[in-house]
Amino acid sequence: MSIFDSCKLESSYDEMFDTKCNIKPHWDDIVKGLEEAGIKQLEQKQLEIDWKLEDNGVTYNIYNDPEGNNRRWNLDPIPLALTSTEWEEVSRGLKQRAKLLNLIFKDLYTEQRLIKEGIVPAEIIFAHKSFIPEVFNFENKDYYSMRFYAADISRGPDGKFWVINDRTQSPSGLGYAIENRLTMNSISNDLYPNVEILKMAKFIEGFKTMLKSLSSSNQDNPLIVLLTPGPLNETYFEHSYISSFLDLTLVQGEDLLVKNNQLWLKSLNGLRKVDTLIRRVDSQYCDPLELRNDSHLGVAGLVNVIRKNNLSMINPIGVGILENIGLNPFMKNIAKFLLNEELILPQIATWWCGQKKELKFVLENIKNLIIKKIDRTDNIEVHFANKLDDIQLKELIEKIEKNPHYYVGQEIIDFSTSPSFTKGKIEPRNAVIRSFSYLHEDKYHVMPGGLIRVSPSKDSLVVSNQKGGASKDLWILGKNVDSTGNNIFKNRAFIDSRLENISTKRAENLFWLGRYLTRSITTSRMIRFNLKSMLNLNRYDDKSNSKLTIKILNNALTHLTMSYPGFLDEKSTITPIKEIISLIRDKNRVGTLSFSLSMLSNLNASVKNLLTIEAWRIYEKMQKEWNSYNKREVFTYKDHINELDSLLIFLMAYRELIDESIFKEQGLILYDIGCKIEISQLLISKLRSLLTQKLDKLIEYDVLDSMLNSYESYNSYRAYYKSSLDLENVLDFLIFNTKYPKSLIYIINQLLSDLKELPKNENNSHLSSFEEPVFKVFSMITLTSTQKLLESSEEEYVYKGLDEFLSTLSDLLTQTSEELTKTYFSHYNE
Repeated sequence: MSIFDSCKLESSYDEMFDTKCNIKPHWDDIVKGLEEAGIKQLEQKQLEIDWKLEDNGVTYNIYNDPEGNNRRWNLDPIPLALTSTEWEEVSRGLKQRAKLLNLIFKDLYTEQRLIKEGIVPAEIIFAHKSFIPEVFNFENKDYYSMRFYAADISRGPDGKFWVINDRTQSPSGLGYAIENRLTMNSISNDLYPNVEILKMAKFIEGFKTMLKSLSSSNQDNPLIVLLTPGPLNETYFEHSYISSFLDLTLVQGEDLLVKNNQLWLKSLNGLRKVDTLIRRVDSQYCDPLELRNDSHLGVAGLVNVIRKNNLSMINPIGVGILENIGLNPFMKNIAKFLLNEELILPQIATWWCGQKKELKFVLENIKNLIIKKIDRTDNIEVHFANKLDDIQLKELIEKIEKNPHYYVGQEIIDFSTSPSFTKGKIEPRNAVIRSFSYLHEDKYHVMPGGLIRVSPSKDSLVVSNQKGGASKDLWILGKNVDSTGNNIFKNRAFIDSRLENISTKRAENLFWLGRYLTRSITTSRMIRFNLKSMLNLNRYDDKSNSKLTIKILNNALTHLTMSYPGFLDEKSTITPIKEIISLIRDKNRVGTLSFSLSMLSNLNASVKNLLTIEAWRIYEKMQKEWNSYNKREVFTYKDHINELDSLLIFLMAYRELIDESIFKEQGLILYDIGCKIEISQLLISKLRSLLTQKLDKLIEYDVLDSMLNSYESYNSYRAYYKSSLDLENVLDFLIFNTKYPKSLIYIINQLLSDLKELPKNENNSHLSSFEEPVFKVFSMITLTSTQKLLESSEEEYVYKGLDEFLSTLSDLLTQTSEELTKTYFSHYNE
């Protein structure tokens, strides 16, 4: 019995089988390997692939996904194989199409002969949101060069390859294609020992050479940046992956600044001129000054930088107009007009509804067509008319008749199928190839491979990762002439990672990662301690004193979280436990634990590419458990305490893994500075809330005990002081003890050392604006004593000197944070 017995011909064309259900010759070695392996070994290889992809953190983000934003990337252990002869013909067609699209791009933004000569209707271009008039007719004609191109192709019913979509705006998938190949390399020797395929190394090396060649000023070490919308973008993993793989600097719009018609990267050491920008932000969002003014993804003034020919860009702003499927019906005539050639690769038959004859045809044959909008910048609408009921069909026809130039009708064709391993058996799945090409020295170069996406079910024509599809590796069979092999994947260039060169945004993210992680840990501990105190209230004989202690602790919790009025509201009808639960679970309330964790989650996503896989896993597991806890009803103190215990273990493990993941030059020092400022501020807050009031001795003892235990310092204190708890000793221990790593003086001394290591433009013999307030803090602590701070008259209810002292320290640390922001994160003086 063959493992392919269930693989029937269920499409008009299958990649592995011919029309008589015989294996095609070039699949023989692959089929032999699969037959010898059998289903059980194939399942083991699938598990191995899944493990490797998870270990490498390969994900695909899906907005509003119930499974979470980071969905696991799926790769089929069975490749899709083509002969090198067949691929040469496909490559010839792809090169021709890339060249043609490049000429269309140049024409539409310069002479517009296609419109003037009536080859292309003006409505298709000027009514499309991806046509950007702001970049029309620049003096630098080389700007209008589509240097990176991706095409979605598949076989039609006749066995020939068809172009389904052009991807020119900011083509995605190259990183996933590379990772698929590297993952398949790890299992292919076991499954397919006799199969030889063309390697990608030459293409990747050529792509890197092309990028470097675009720099006119610094070709040895150009600054090439990849502009990403950010961690929530669906292909952010790829942005991070490609930037690392190609030695690029990954940036967001906030990392960049336009000054004197030049684009600059904001780094810790000041501004660095950007030579080349790879754009993964859609055109309209690239410049809030000249394009969409509501965009937070781009850089104000970017269009004028290009207008002045001071920046190379891949792909240029405005090139998204080439994704307009309204051009499809006219491509044959365009090819004749611009190239005097016939199209090598056909495309799906398309009728533009902006013409009367074509509109009539579409409406008369609508049940045999797919209806699409020509503009992908709107909500992508694909209507399979044969699956609509009468009401839906009527509504669709009304939409088309109202704005016919917005719509096209396309022929419904079957994609070719390819054998895919799914749920323990091999079945046919519709497959689409995404190919990649780059332009260098006036020639397009096509990658000998690509990203295959397969449909989630046998009868689905929707081939999309967002809809649950999987991926495959594309194998072009043949012998490699070039001997470089996979060296490109192993021998990586040295990356300049000096601290002064890291981007402002990364530095700021790391700084606030330290602050919010510290805040989350400290808040968790304080809430847990207060809950335990409330739970144990009935254990004590004198409940009045215990109640007062708990009130003081809860007031301190409000000050710590700054969630005012909170427990300070004497008129509030909310019970203490409800206020505690709000402080734990209300993510929309500033200062709560859930709010801090939400901020921490955003920061974790922003620096994820710096962290180890273990850190990713710990954080994702913590987030999953926390989300589960927030969704379920919890009735007892004990359950809340147990959840906080679990959260603290995760947070502490995550903190430890951050220290292992990032080295100082990558910005760990900024993270450490953030941690130290935050823990100092929170310690001061607790000291002010708990220890500045004059209390009855019994209550004071309980409060001192609470202060030490909630700060995880009770045992350490006991190691220093053998006597019972005493206010003077506790203050001396937590503020002035130079040997205790959690004392304020110890943390401030370390903070001063860290700040000295930051790059700054001032004379190192003088204190910088952010060092000065910390030095004042250090001096104030050094020049005072516990006895002096506790001096007060009998009539006073608080230790006024201690309170004013702590308040001043807190203000100075806030000033330090503000000065760091001005110096390194805002670039006010640039």
